[in-house]
Amino acid sequence: MSRPCWVGSLSFGLVHVPVRLYPAVEPRQVKFHLLHEADGGRIRQKRVCSVDGKEVAYEHVVKGYELQPGQYVEVTRGELEAFDPKSSRAIELEDFVQLGEIDPGFYEATYHLVPEAGAERQYALLVAALGRSGRVGLGHLVMRHKGHLCVVRPFGRALALSTLYYAEEQVSQDTLPELAVLGPRPSEQEVDMVLRLIESQATAFEPRRYHDTHRERLLSFLARRARAQSKVAEPVALPAAPPEPGAAAERAEAFRRIEEGIAALRRAGRGAVRVERRPAERGALRFRPQAAREVRAREEVESEGPVTPPGTGNSQPH
Repeated sequence: MSRPCWVGSLSFGLVHVPVRLYPAVEPRQVKFHLLHEADGGRIRQKRVCSVDGKEVAYEHVVKGYELQPGQYVEVTRGELEAFDPKSSRAIELEDFVQLGEIDPGFYEATYHLVPEAGAERQYALLVAALGRSGRVGLGHLVMRHKGHLCVVRPFGRALALSTLYYAEEQVSQDTLPELAVLGPRPSEQEVDMVLRLIESQATAFEPRRYHDTHRERLLSFLARRARAQSKVAEPVALPAAPPEPGAAAERAEAFRRIEEGIAALRRAGRGAVRVERRPAERGALRFRPQAAREVRAREEVESEGPVTPPGTGNSQPH
């Protein structure tokens, strides 16, 4: 498992449970980098000043809050750290509410809340008590220098902690002009018809039935592209591989040209033979002048008759 993102304790009243926090969700979106089309080099982003156009070192970068377009209030890192919430290693559960009272739109991120070694008994007691009560605990968590509203709830055989958005972070429906004008109220017959359609497709929620098909198709395409590029960049010779459909025809054409050259030499006899140069083709053989001379010499030897090996008679080898 990955490293815990927070270590502390969960407490309320006299209950105190040392716990660890692990991410419960791992986004799987396909990420890309920017590359130079000419040589495939990675594109690096630079911090460039919009006034003088020069690159700015990180130690000379400060943060600024925009009051109006082009006007900023600059603050230093030290000034911002003074406003960070006080670091705490405790999650104090302040209220217990019904889980259904929390709208799903408030949920931000979810984590596994697991016990520290030696705290398994207290942890199991809290899991059982929350499960039987039907309620969840609300509290505050300080993580990575930021305060979060959070909810602790039973999840499977353990506990989960979910950070929540604050009410002021919610976008009100009153700001959407499309919702200001609604159509006429539907009739009961229309509602009943849609209800029957809903019931016909009603089923239990099984998370594993649903897949990110876009990501799967994209990864499959990238795998095919990678294999194709590797074949172009690093061709591998396979001597035992079966010939391609066009290979046999290419070999036959090469042999035909050789046979035509030999026939031309025989017709020409001892005369000079001019071998036509043809442009090389993929997989084809060219009949070189040296081969023509070798064939002509062999024809001369055959026309003189059999040659007696040296040392067996008075004949001298030609």
